[in-house]
Amino acid sequence: DGGLELHCAARVDGEHKHPLGTTVTEGETHESPQFDHLKDDVEVFADLDSVIWVFDRGYTRYRRFCEIKHSDDDFVTLLQSNTRLDVLDALQNVEVTNEDGTRQIRDERIELAETGEQFRRIVLETPDGEEIQYLTTLASSAYDPIDVISIYTLRTMIEILFREFKQYLNVENFHSKSLNGVLFELFCALIGYVLVEWLRQRH
Repeated sequence: DGGLELHCAARVDGEHKHPLGTTVTEGETHESPQFDHLKDDVEVFADLDSVIWVFDRGYTRYRRFCEIKHSDDDFVTLLQSNTRLDVLDALQNVEVTNEDGTRQIRDERIELAETGEQFRRIVLETPDGEEIQYLTTLASSAYDPIDVISIYTLRTMIEILFREFKQYLNVENFHSKSLNGVLFELFCALIGYVLVEWLRQRH
């Protein structure tokens, strides 16, 4: 009666996207705990041995940021504007010029709230004067600030993926009334989507 919620991890690049793992929960289940289940599913892919995890503000939990850092995985996420932190070091300031004008990007080493853990923060000034903050474990020696921002923007491919689920697979409505039947419909639709994406890439 409360519906179902689909949680999905996807592999994305600049042109392609396809689901790697999904979990299905009751409709009122919070998204955050599903992250670890999806992470375990993705690890079965042998060529994904240096994954960069990208997730949005909905997954903001300081403790998990620390856990990911200590597991030697890398991530990029957005920080909420009211995040508590201390700036330890200014790594560099960069100017970016495009058709919207010149914007400033700050690259900093910070300590996050009361965790005692150090991370890297990229702050992008928007054309209207606001700031977008990115938190990451990616080393400044390997990834410049523009790289970090570009990696995060790949998240839009996941949004496109979910839009296509809704438009083409009709995953919000089911014929079956039983849980087992609904799961059968859902995972058949996902398998079909993977085949369609494979055909798109091949042709």
